[in-house]
Amino acid sequence: MFNKINKFLPLFLLLISVANAQEFSAAQCLKDMEIAALSADQASAKILSPQTYKKASTSKNKALSSSKSEKYICQQAMKSLEYFNVATRFANTANQLLNDSIFNRRNAIKANGPQNYPSKWQKAERKFVLATKSIENKNIQRAEKLNIDASQEFNLIELWSIKDNVLAKARNQIDLAKEEKADRYAPITLDQAYRFLNTADFELTNNRYDIATANNLTEKSIERSSHAIFLSILIQNLQDKLLTTEELIIEWETNLAKIANSADINPLVTNGYSSLTDSLVSFIDTLRLERQYLEQDQKDNLIQIEDLKEEIRNLDERLGGITQERENLNKKIEAQARIKEQFDKVEKMFNSTEARVFRENNNVILRMIGLTFGSNESSIMTESLPLLAKVEKAIDVYPRSEIIIEGHTDSQGDDQLNQKLSQQRADSIKQYMINAMRIQSYRIIATGFGETKPVANNETALGREKNRRIDIVLKTMQNNGVN
Repeated sequence: MFNKINKFLPLFLLLISVANAQEFSAAQCLKDMEIAALSADQASAKILSPQTYKKASTSKNKALSSSKSEKYICQQAMKSLEYFNVATRFANTANQLLNDSIFNRRNAIKANGPQNYPSKWQKAERKFVLATKSIENKNIQRAEKLNIDASQEFNLIELWSIKDNVLAKARNQIDLAKEEKADRYAPITLDQAYRFLNTADFELTNNRYDIATANNLTEKSIERSSHAIFLSILIQNLQDKLLTTEELIIEWETNLAKIANSADINPLVTNGYSSLTDSLVSFIDTLRLERQYLEQDQKDNLIQIEDLKEEIRNLDERLGGITQERENLNKKIEAQARIKEQFDKVEKMFNSTEARVFRENNNVILRMIGLTFGSNESSIMTESLPLLAKVEKAIDVYPRSEIIIEGHTDSQGDDQLNQKLSQQRADSIKQYMINAMRIQSYRIIATGFGETKPVANNETALGREKNRRIDIVLKTMQNNGVN
């Protein structure tokens, strides 16, 4: 576009402006100059057309000199106006031609790049300024090359700054661990900290704006390096004879005994810790299950209370036919009692190692804890048949229910393979119900969810075990408690 601009055009315009300046008052000239200056500022001409903008500013300062004649002021104002207009045009061109470097430069500033990497910033900024000057000098080819270089450097500065902000605490904690000689005394734990940190770094490299994922990984790195510090100090104390191995074990057992006593469990560790561990796990699972039941009962009770209150309000408003209304109300209460009776019957069929039974609205869910499969297998194992016999009895309690079989896996392995395996296992249970339980196929739906619906933490082995499950949902379609 600048090939069409004659190199003498600015001078020609200035001569016309100076000649015409005699026809205007100084106030009008200054007003027009300020309008042109505002347009240039809005186009970021000071940054994108620095040479021309500087000339415009020089003339502007001369025009604003109160000691000069009105004619001189007007001449300088018109000269400044033309420079501002040319600077605006250059800036608009730069906005298009240097779009990548402008965008990355802005992001680098937001990430505090100039403060974090001053020397690298100055290098990138120099190329950016040279690119804008090349546009003013109509050297478009050079401007395009400088734009690519500056854009890449601004992009790296932004990435480095984001990483510094997100990873700094984890890096510092690893340095502290190394000061405590964790690389010698707790190398495995320290290596875990490094791996979490490196994964966070990798995630930011691939998606620098997914801060949540990176923060989660850095928190894990900090936890591991902090634990490495603890272990390093502990091991050094053992080596320096400040603490004997027996004293260390007794200290751990004391803490374990506190937990056991809170659970009203005798903390016997005569032959190891397996028995006490199993008792504590069972106690915690039972508490969780009881809490789940209480929360469900509370929801049911609140719903029933509100329903009954509404019925009573309606009865109070309609005195006529009150006998029939109260009879209907009693039927609803009896229906609610039958619903609870059915649920209690199913719940009592399974112990805590076989299944967890809970309700979601009118649906009864059997979470089949004891139903397991071989690794990467979908065939039903012989040892699962007694448990499936109990499932059949539970289904008989709701003879008109729709049955949904949900297959789930943990998060390890390929997503697509997990999805396929979960579907195959759900299909295997469905086929067993059709063939062995003689349940009509139209009542059964089998769906695999893969790893998409975890119920526990996939970060732990126990959590992954809980996520590898079959859920059997009985859609009871209850009508006044009758199924």
